[in-house]
Amino acid sequence: MQSPTSFPNSPPNPQVHHSQAPLPILPSSKPVKQYQFAVMAPPPATNDNVEVSTTDYVQVMTPKSTARVPNDFKMGPEIDSGEADDQVPETNELIETVALSQLYRYATPMDKALLGLEVVMAGVGGALFPCMALVFGSAIDSFAQADGGVDRDAVNSAALDFFFISIALFVTDYSSGVLFAYTAEPQMKELRTEVLRHLLYLDISWYDKIDPLHLSSRLTGDTIKVKDGMGQKLCDSVRFTCQFFTGYIIGFVRGWDITLVMSCLMPFMVGSMGVLLKIMQKRAVHAQQMYAEAGAVAEETLGSIRTVSSLNAEKRAITKYNDRALAAETTNIQVGKLSAITFGFFIGCVWLMYAVGLWYGGAKVARAETTPSDVFQAFFGVLLGTMSLGQIKPNISAIAEAKGAAAQIYNILDTPSAIGASQEDTGDKPESCAGRIQAVNVNFTYPSRPDVQILNNYNVSIEPGQTVAFVGASGGGKSTLIALLERFYDPSSGSILLDGRDIKTLNVKWLRSQIGLVSQEPVLFATTIFENIAAGGDGITREQVTEAAKLANAHTFIMSLPEQFWCWMKRRAHWMRRANAWCRLR
Repeated sequence: MQSPTSFPNSPPNPQVHHSQAPLPILPSSKPVKQYQFAVMAPPPATNDNVEVSTTDYVQVMTPKSTARVPNDFKMGPEIDSGEADDQVPETNELIETVALSQLYRYATPMDKALLGLEVVMAGVGGALFPCMALVFGSAIDSFAQADGGVDRDAVNSAALDFFFISIALFVTDYSSGVLFAYTAEPQMKELRTEVLRHLLYLDISWYDKIDPLHLSSRLTGDTIKVKDGMGQKLCDSVRFTCQFFTGYIIGFVRGWDITLVMSCLMPFMVGSMGVLLKIMQKRAVHAQQMYAEAGAVAEETLGSIRTVSSLNAEKRAITKYNDRALAAETTNIQVGKLSAITFGFFIGCVWLMYAVGLWYGGAKVARAETTPSDVFQAFFGVLLGTMSLGQIKPNISAIAEAKGAAAQIYNILDTPSAIGASQEDTGDKPESCAGRIQAVNVNFTYPSRPDVQILNNYNVSIEPGQTVAFVGASGGGKSTLIALLERFYDPSSGSILLDGRDIKTLNVKWLRSQIGLVSQEPVLFATTIFENIAAGGDGITREQVTEAAKLANAHTFIMSLPEQFWCWMKRRAHWMRRANAWCRLR
């Protein structure tokens, strides 16, 4: 065995203890390999040198990681010092968004056809609404008779026209709403499923670089934003846009000069809307990210409330949450201030437009250059068209938020896995596995800490039937060896061999199905004891679960529970025996 190079000032390194005593073969649903691993950290040594027996041990030098654990809680005086090492930096960067068409990545041809019909219905509904200006203008003439009477036939006709318009608006609004539900919900189901499937098969190194708790907000809040932006908000935008153009078309047809006079303030109104949309697009995704981080802190803290309480870390947790909530609050306040200014300016221009229109139209009627009917039709056409601008703004903003949220989700979906655990047909699946393990000149650094060398020219050989213990200081690479064997990571260089085969050439699922691993802190799922043990394989029977529990010395305890194997477990329970039973069914 080669002697690896040691690093200066490195901590005590993992020692490999071999034992040739064979292990008993344990009954399970699959043949159990005749080797076991134990990863242990010894008590702190009094010096940097550890005596190693050259007969029984092979000393392998690996440096200790000095990287800080993310999201760690401080205790005691550090909390009161007010130190905040997780301050959220301010950002003025324009955050990435996707094209509108990319929101429909998972739309089927039928979904796209229904979406087109939905948009048409929304547009028709928007165009019908300003048509009430024509009916209202005609009714004005019915009340303005020269003899002071009322033209009942014209009034009844106008009332009937209003009734027909109301029926048409009901049909179009109902149709667009139903079509939205039929198109958006299936796409969101597919999107959420694909995100979860992709997350489950991403390599562990990807999770080392992010906070997994942020992902829950991507699956919930961000997908809801995408659903609204691709359906309801899009249709509302189309509806109010059609209302705007139809209203102005009516205005130009019935009184082009009145419409032009009223539209002289339109450039200022459009400019204010453009500024507002640009600001909201720039800030929306930043606020989403801060809320996601704040939610992750809350979920992490409440999920580990016993640990937080035992460390007196409540203040630290509140500080971390407030840092992120404050960043979102600051962004939203800035957007609110600018939105209030621009929207107030917009509303002021609208009412000034009404004043100018009435003044100019009244002057024309006084000079007998037009009729009251034409004035009111043009005036209310522009009025109803302009009213839609205030409704376009929030819907366009929602679409902008949806595009930003989709960019975050699609970045996850477009991230390839370095290991490829989801590929069923990739890699060899040997018919048998004896269990001979070799590490040949292995070098490794964690992708999240590339400056810290964990394994340096590491060599070790483990024969079938051996019991092996890796002993060394914390951070010396003990768990890293197991992670490399499971292909949670790949070595930077060198090879891990199983029965003489490089594990990179093996099917990942097959490889992991041959290994039973009980980690230092096993986690049980929020389900019954039976289902937790049976989760180690497919098609597990009651007899196999019972036998596995007996082998793990857990059967007596389980049978003493009121519901026995059907006892419901807490989500974060750490029971080594039950985890060991789970391992037996691999």
